[in-house]
Amino acid sequence: MSNIGIVGAGLSGLAVANYLKNAIVFESESRPGGLLKTETVEGYTFDTGGSHIIFSRDDCILSEMLAVIGNYVEHRRRTFIFYNNRFIKYPFENGISMLPAEERFQILKDFVENLVREKDEPKNLLEWFYYVFGREITNRYLKPYNEKIWRRDLEEISLEWVGGRIPNPPVDDILRSAVGIETEGYTHQLRFFYPLKGGIETLAKNLAEKVDVRAEEGVRKIEADGRICVETDKGQYEFDKLVYTAPLTYLPELMDCREIEKEIESLDYNSLTVVGLGVKDKVPNFHWLYFPQSNIIFHRVAFLSNYSPYMAPDGCSAIIAEISRKPGERIRNVCDRVIDDLGEVGFEFNVEVCEAWGWEHAYVVYNHQYKGAVERIREYLKARNIIPFGRFGGWKYLNMDAVMTQAKAVANEIVGL
Repeated sequence: MSNIGIVGAGLSGLAVANYLKNAIVFESESRPGGLLKTETVEGYTFDTGGSHIIFSRDDCILSEMLAVIGNYVEHRRRTFIFYNNRFIKYPFENGISMLPAEERFQILKDFVENLVREKDEPKNLLEWFYYVFGREITNRYLKPYNEKIWRRDLEEISLEWVGGRIPNPPVDDILRSAVGIETEGYTHQLRFFYPLKGGIETLAKNLAEKVDVRAEEGVRKIEADGRICVETDKGQYEFDKLVYTAPLTYLPELMDCREIEKEIESLDYNSLTVVGLGVKDKVPNFHWLYFPQSNIIFHRVAFLSNYSPYMAPDGCSAIIAEISRKPGERIRNVCDRVIDDLGEVGFEFNVEVCEAWGWEHAYVVYNHQYKGAVERIREYLKARNIIPFGRFGGWKYLNMDAVMTQAKAVANEIVGL
């Protein structure tokens, strides 16, 4: 087997390392895990990289992930959207049955007319929403929510985002929901799992125990001329191949990549702020909630103590609120604003702890330069025996199960070579 180095000990780097067994993983932070980080503050436990759950259509991959975390809790999803001052079932098209009759009629009429209407093929995310869901569902929920999370005009988002991410709604489901019959959507995550103790970092922590992770040893320089020379904070190494899982936007600081400079500059992404609240109350029987309203600071709230009872002291609850933001954007008084907006939507909690965590890289933005730029960058790196992989190394939004699946493929490719 080749001598392999891995840059970044997020889930992507750890997963590849576990399938390879003998790779060295370099991580600049003191703990591996990337966005799969968990912190405990005064007895309250928060997933500081946002709400993560474990699910998969692939039973083999799901079994592997559950074996890694050990003890876990199984749930049936209880997730809702705050809409017109009420909570309706997620996804929106399956919550139509909870709306007043006149509103259901308007949505159904538009959806049916949209099915038979002649339409031009969509060229961006907004046009795709109109093309598939019609104007009523799009304007009531999909457009405001996606504008809030992407912080972009949806015409700037390319169709690459749609592929494999947003399923076409079953026509029967929308018709049933519109006439008041309860239905379930996104059934691949209807049943999900979560670590019993330790929060979502349990997955990363247990993966890291099985491989050679060099924490607090960030990569300073990469030279790829024949063999790959990696200079870190603590030494120099040579590898036959390198798996790169850190953000592609860091590459100009690490190696000579002038040939793909313009492509790297065209890459777009969003940042994330996560606010953790420890409250001396029991919370409603929800897992997570979506908020499309522009006047509410957070786009999603998760009640982590409903994921596992070990996330908060007895009689108390742990909550996280997620706020998407553009890179470099700063949010003032974020804890106060989250608490105030929770009150505006009907949640008055006795808050004991409030902490905030920021993440520079959180979401890949699929702009119209995305496809050509990413393909060119991948070709450039692979020609130099550097394999880009993961959400930011491969510049592709991946759920955790997809990371595990593709990590196995990357490892098999390396072993095969």
